[in-house]
Amino acid sequence: MKMTIKEIAEMAGVHRATVDKVLHNRVGVSDEVRQKVQDIINKYEYTPNPAGRILQKQGRVFRIAAILVDVDALNFLKEGIEQGVQERVGFNIRIEYHITKFHDAQGQAAILDYAVAERMDGIIINPINSERVRAAIDRAADAGIPVVTTNSDIEGSKRLCYVGLDGARASRVAGRLVGQFLYGGGQVAIISSAIDEENNNFYVIIREQGFTEFITSHYPEIDIVACVESFEDASITYEKTVELIQQYPDLRAIHITCGGASEVGRALQESGRTQDITVLSYEDYPQILELIREGVIDCTLASDLHRQGSLPVQIIMDYLVFGRQPEKDQIFTEIKILVKESLF
Repeated sequence: MKMTIKEIAEMAGVHRATVDKVLHNRVGVSDEVRQKVQDIINKYEYTPNPAGRILQKQGRVFRIAAILVDVDALNFLKEGIEQGVQERVGFNIRIEYHITKFHDAQGQAAILDYAVAERMDGIIINPINSERVRAAIDRAADAGIPVVTTNSDIEGSKRLCYVGLDGARASRVAGRLVGQFLYGGGQVAIISSAIDEENNNFYVIIREQGFTEFITSHYPEIDIVACVESFEDASITYEKTVELIQQYPDLRAIHITCGGASEVGRALQESGRTQDITVLSYEDYPQILELIREGVIDCTLASDLHRQGSLPVQIIMDYLVFGRQPEKDQIFTEIKILVKESLF
């Protein structure tokens, strides 16, 4: 039996608009009524008419706020978002970009509240790991705005889903690679954005902690001598690398869990120790690939940043147009291990 929204509303004793709110997971419906309507939808396996949905939605403008952090990944995420917009053929999607500094949790929270006040249709955010941001995401979700986190996640929030690298798995891959590069022994330093768990990139923390745990358990002869904070700042990254090289003359590897690989490379080139120190980084930025070709960086783990931009657009539009929930709470992009011999 093919049900209609009108028939579902009559059976539930509610207005058609209430059924529409339940189908789109919007606010303004009590839990009791929402469950009653949802039970009828489930019983009769009601699914909206895709063609009708598309025709109905094509005439409107969809406004999506993209709240991103000013780090190395920024331009690649923006390119991916623009690609995602182009792929939604027939829809008028307007992206409103907001860029914050690495530690500006207050700024991110204010932009999220602005997006709610402006009644944006969706939000894509590269979140700073802060309670302020988490609470602001929840306020947006409670207002009926789908929020998709990209490139990094934030635990315990009401966001719709996360798109990006599996940080825990990547940390183990990095640990295995460094362990094999060093034949199981030697001194290693970690460059992280910020070790403090507040106001950080959640998955950078996971990379640092997971790497440390893996090395400790699998390669006890490897000594992690330092873990320094770069705060995603180029000058700090360069200065900290210079200090590491000077302080640890027997240093054999540097694991970069965040941005700033080009500054690490510059410090190594100036020191003349590019052949002595193995370097493992993340992503496949042009400057990283060039450093790999030059033999300065030995390996990088790329995570498909363009897809981390395009897929959130698709998820939000599927949710808004079809009422379709993402298949998973976390959608992990592919990890690609790149070395000099794999580059064209």
